[in-house]
Amino acid sequence: MYSLTLEINQKCNLKCKYCYLGEKSGAKMDIQTAQKAVDMAFIKTRQHKDCKLWIDFVGGEAFLDFEMIKNMVNYIKEKNAEYSYELLFSVTTNATIFTQDIIDFLIENSFTLKVSIDGDKEVNDRNRISWSGYSVHDKILENLHYVHQFEERTGRHVQVTNVITQNNYESYYDTLIYLTQNLGFKMIDTAIDLSLSWTEAEMDILAEQIKKSFEYFLECAKQQKGFYWEFAEKVVKFREPSRNTAKDKFYCCGAGIISAYIRTDGSIFACPGNLDKSVKLGSLDAGLQKKKIQELREFDGIENITCQNCSIASYCVERSCIMQNLAVTGDKNKPAPIFCRMRKLMYQVYKEHEEIIKHLIM
Repeated sequence: MYSLTLEINQKCNLKCKYCYLGEKSGAKMDIQTAQKAVDMAFIKTRQHKDCKLWIDFVGGEAFLDFEMIKNMVNYIKEKNAEYSYELLFSVTTNATIFTQDIIDFLIENSFTLKVSIDGDKEVNDRNRISWSGYSVHDKILENLHYVHQFEERTGRHVQVTNVITQNNYESYYDTLIYLTQNLGFKMIDTAIDLSLSWTEAEMDILAEQIKKSFEYFLECAKQQKGFYWEFAEKVVKFREPSRNTAKDKFYCCGAGIISAYIRTDGSIFACPGNLDKSVKLGSLDAGLQKKKIQELREFDGIENITCQNCSIASYCVERSCIMQNLAVTGDKNKPAPIFCRMRKLMYQVYKEHEEIIKHLIM
């Protein structure tokens, strides 16, 4: 499968403190740029035996340019008449500007839907703030009927993304309960704000919150009230070391090779984890920089004795996350400390619950 992420705008009705775009320019991707990106993706997909093409629309707030999304989906479907690929569409939204037209369109075109909410009103509104002063949490709850409608009509769960920061990490356990019990979400994808310098004391507290949350996850599974949680999935997958066959590659995500992130101006990046100009892979007009792509293809290890001697090295993918390593530490050979700590925590949780985990079906 080839994956294309289109940053269709740098506009938003919120001013979230941790936005990966930083100070947004207000730019919008023009239709010609978007079409060039799609044309590139169609060519790249030829190299994949499964003939799958995944198009992800992001912002800013993507639905501020809903017409753009509609136009591009039409363009992609028309172009696919000559390719017959399996098309997958997804979109990420802050869930504050849903309309019935938007929901109908997403359902008609088999979209996967991801919404951002950090927790209850107190937790969410610490970092997710509207320009006009309304409670973002309350606005999302007003629109929750659209989310439920999407799930009921498609039979697919909406995925929730929440972000752990230094002003909410101490309440992560309560946040997970709120999202799954109070709001009823069944797919939770938790991110950690990597722009921060996490202290050992903070990581200790966060580790306890996550271990407690895993106990809750297991209890829900026992009661047939289970939910998908990305952290738990990674724990379960410790049954499968990351390099257990000769075919496995060190740079396992393949970002920049089997995927691309296209900015509003047509510049090409491997992923949204690092959008610094130094890691730009090229542009739609000038093409990809072959040297940089080759460097990614040949990335088969890091020069870090600590990582090489680590007891869970065969289970670790964080060390191969070149873009995050460069973004956080400035060195592809040095993983982000918080990622290292979380991977070790996952292994610890796995060993503590190994017998139960063996019977879990994710």
